[in-house]
Amino acid sequence: MGLSIDLRGTPARYFEKLDKPTKKRIKSKLEQLAKEPRSAEHSKPLHGVDKRTARVGDYRIIFQIVGEALRVVDIGPRGDIYKAL
Repeated sequence: MGLSIDLRGTPARYFEKLDKPTKKRIKSKLEQLAKEPRSAEHSKPLHGVDKRTARVGDYRIIFQIVGEALRVVDIGPRGDIYKAL
């Protein structure tokens, strides 16, 4: 049994603007993360904050585990995503 995926707000709007192949890859990664959110194979913890990051090509997904949900905090290109933290 996996976690529910909470994708809303700014990350959801960014996700909707992506091209179809990229959306498909990110959606697949989110489904993997929902099944095994703390797996070292799928994500790694960010230092100093209670968040994790997952890699999808040149994109990164920043997320938190909140209760029974995987809350997507941000999605973006590798070079820009960590500046907002």
